[in-house]
Amino acid sequence: MAMDTRDTRDGFTILELIVVLTLSAVMLSIVAISFTAYMTRTSAHRAAQVFARDLVLARSTAMRGRETVVIRFYEASRWYEIATVDSGKEVVRRRLGVNGDIELSGVTLDLAGDTVFFDSRGMADLTGAMGPLGSATFSSGSVTYEVSFNSMGASRIERK
Repeated sequence: MAMDTRDTRDGFTILELIVVLTLSAVMLSIVAISFTAYMTRTSAHRAAQVFARDLVLARSTAMRGRETVVIRFYEASRWYEIATVDSGKEVVRRRLGVNGDIELSGVTLDLAGDTVFFDSRGMADLTGAMGPLGSATFSSGSVTYEVSFNSMGASRIERK
């Protein structure tokens, strides 16, 4: 019986491994860039949706507790809070910057004083607004969404 002396090792060559690892690295970098762009596009929309829900929360808190509730914007540091005026109880605080709950590049409330008050009947004071609607703008990169709201807290979200 003759012995087979051929080398029959199975496996990959170093060249094949380098090619596969290089292709994997290229694909992962493309996915990372796409994911970052997606997160930038959706951050402003998500912040607008959260603010629209917070308007409803502020109004319902005012009516339920029968006390005035305020939404205070701090545009420079990109955050806002909802608190009761009489008892000073903080209802919610949203940080909207680089280290915040939602990453944004800009937040603007288009009212004089950067505050919205809901009285005990659930009516917002929009006297500083440029008309019957108040508005808040949320920006992330080149994407901007505007939340327009009335004195009842009803809102509409639009991309600008």
